[in-house]
Amino acid sequence: MESFATKTRDKKAALKVFKKAVRQHRQPELNVTDRLRSCGAALREIGAAHRQEAGRWMNDRVETLHLPFRRRERAMLRFRRM
Repeated sequence: MESFATKTRDKKAALKVFKKAVRQHRQPELNVTDRLRSCGAALREIGAAHRQEAGRWMNDRVETLHLPFRRRERAMLRFRRM
């Protein structure tokens, strides 16, 4: 969510991101977020607060899932520059 949220990362920005995600995909079984209060407030407004997991290390696991793609992406960029 960090990449989509505004600089303020307030409830309005979080609500916009969650609504866009639900529109493009389906309603998730579980929302893993950091402990930012704006995420919880936005999920309560959508009606999905009961599906929120906010833990100290849970969000780190979600963010590191993106890492292998980023590594491959960087390797491909180096190949193209040659």
